[in-house]
Amino acid sequence: MQSIKSIVKLMLPAPLMKYYHRWKLARSRKANLARPIKEVFTRVYEEHQWGAAGDEYCSGSGSSELHASRYAAVVKQLIEDKGITTMVDLGCGDFMIGKALRTDGVRYIGIDIVDGLIRRNQEAYGDANTSFLCLDMVMDQLPNGDLCLIRQVLQHLSNTQIVSVLQKTKKYRCVLVTEHYPAPFVKCRPNLDKPHGPDTRIYDDSAVYLDQPPFNVPSQSIILVSEVDAQTYLVHKGERHRTFLIENEPND
Repeated sequence: MQSIKSIVKLMLPAPLMKYYHRWKLARSRKANLARPIKEVFTRVYEEHQWGAAGDEYCSGSGSSELHASRYAAVVKQLIEDKGITTMVDLGCGDFMIGKALRTDGVRYIGIDIVDGLIRRNQEAYGDANTSFLCLDMVMDQLPNGDLCLIRQVLQHLSNTQIVSVLQKTKKYRCVLVTEHYPAPFVKCRPNLDKPHGPDTRIYDDSAVYLDQPPFNVPSQSIILVSEVDAQTYLVHKGERHRTFLIENEPND
């Protein structure tokens, strides 16, 4: 059946194929708008919408070894430069990225909303310095730490949900945010809203720009620390992963 579908897709004219994808995306977004965030992302993993099969959990191509090694280099340098002792990873997913971040003497706390995923991670990877909590980053209180990691997570949330997460992360001394951005030649429309779900704003020629409305993080507090090719692009070749460091003022 899959091969027949593939053949049909190859035979369809490009404009018709584009219309079909937009129709599927609109239908999915409408359905997700009515579903709780926990239900949506549990389905994403259980139905393998980001890859894998059987009982495996998969967070998608963005969790490849190449992406993990590049990201780990940035995080470990930050740990050294800022004297980090505890990092909180929001949307830790299948832990393919998190495994590369573990550092002697630094506590890692992985957060995700999918119960089965967190149980699997705790059983497979939990130790004295590595633990996992099943929390809703939008609604629940987050654990304390020095560094908060948010890697390709905000792009799956609505603007209102992103605002809530950013507000909660103000308690962390350092926040490292990685997002997927359109190719340079695309006329980008920043921060178009969407319901929570597995898709991203890239399909709308948009992305998450923290210094622009409705997020309005002061531009002077955001530092671009890494920009790399996305490897697996969603719409156009040339899409980028950008990682920004936000340094928050210490609480009195």
